Amino acid sequence: MSLEDPFFSVKKDVQQSLSNAQGLYSRWQGLLDDQAKAGGQECEWVANELRNVLKSIEWDLEDLTETVNIVESNPGKFRLTSQEIEQRKGFIYGTKDDVKQMKEHLSSIQARSKVEQGTRKNLLGNASAKTKDRYTRLDNALEDDNQQFIESHQQQQHLEMERQDDQLEMVGQSVKVLKHMGEQIGDELETQNQMLDDFGDEIDQTQSKLDSTLMRMEKVLRLTNDKRQMCVIFALLVMLVVVVLLFALT
Repeated sequence: MSLEDPFFSVKKDVQQSLSNAQGLYSRWQGLLDDQAKAGGQECEWVANELRNVLKSIEWDLEDLTETVNIVESNPGKFRLTSQEIEQRKGFIYGTKDDVKQMKEHLSSIQARSKVEQGTRKNLLGNASAKTKDRYTRLDNALEDDNQQFIESHQQQQHLEMERQDDQLEMVGQSVKVLKHMGEQIGDELETQNQMLDDFGDEIDQTQSKLDSTLMRMEKVLRLTNDKRQMCVIFALLVMLVVVVLLFALT
C-alpha cells in the first residue's frame, strides 16, 4: 500500500458524509411519522438536505470506483494485494447499498402519501387559523399604526426640543460675547475718563501757572507807572558809578 494512495482520504470524507446522511435520514423519518410535521417546511428542508448529501456521496463513490479500477489494472505498481482491493470494493458496494435504500425511501409511494396527508392537514389548519386570526391581525395592524404614529410624534417633539436647545445655546453664547464686549467697552471708557481727568488736572495746573505769570507781569507793569521807578533807576546809576570807580582804582 502506497503512502500517496488517495483512497483513504476520500474514504474518510465518504464516511463522514454517510454519517451526516444517516442523521438526516433518522430526523426525516421522525418528521414523516408525525402528521402535523410531515408536510411542513422542516420536513421538506431535511429531505432536500438528505438528497444533496446522498448525491455528494455518489460522486465520491464514483471517484473511489475509478481509483480502485486503476489500482486493479496494475496492482504491482501500488503494492496492493487482491484482498485489499476486494476490501475497497466491499466498502464501495456497501455504501452504495446504504445510499440506494435511503433514496428509495425518499421517493417511495408511502413517503409521498404521508407528505401529501401532512400538507393537506397543514393547509386546512392554516385556513382555519387565518379565519380566526383575521380580526386579530386587523386589530394588531391598527395598534401598530397607532404606535408608529405616537412614536413618530414623540420623535418629532424630541427633534424640536433639540433644535430649541441648540438655538438657546447659540443665544447664550451670543449673550456671553456681548457681555464680554460690554466689559471691554466699559474698561475702555474708564481708561478714557481717567485720561480726561489727568488732562483736566494738567489744564488746571497750566491755568494756575498762567495766572501767576500774568500777576507778575501786572506787577511789573505797575512799576513803570509808579514814582519809585525813578528811585530805582537812580540807585542803579549810583551802583554803576561805584563799580566803575572800584575798577579804576584797582
